[in-house]
Amino acid sequence: MSQPPEPRAAPLSRASLSLGIASAAFVFGLGITALIGANQGWLGLVGIPLLICGASAAFLGFLSILLGLASMVVEPSSRSSAVIALSMGMLGICLYLLVTNALTS
Repeated sequence: MSQPPEPRAAPLSRASLSLGIASAAFVFGLGITALIGANQGWLGLVGIPLLICGASAAFLGFLSILLGLASMVVEPSSRSSAVIALSMGMLGICLYLLVTNALTS
C-alpha cells in the first residue's frame, strides 16, 4: 500500500512567526518596564540597556517581516501564517516606536 505524502513543513513561515511573536512580546515587556521606570524616576539608571534591548527586539520584528514576505513568495501554501507573522512583526516595530515617542515627549 502506498502512503499519502506527508505535509511539507514550512520553515520560513515557522521562523517568521516565531520571530514576530518574540519581537512583539519582548518589545511589549520592555516598553512597559521603560514606561514604569520613567514614571517612578529610575529610568535614567537602566535607560540605555532598555533602549538597546528594545531596538534589538524591534529588529527581530523587521526580520520577521522579511521572512514573512519571503515565505509568501517561496511557500504559497502557508500564506495565513506568513500574514500573521507580518502583522506580529509590524506590531513589534510599532510598539517600539510608540514607547520611544512616549518617553521622549
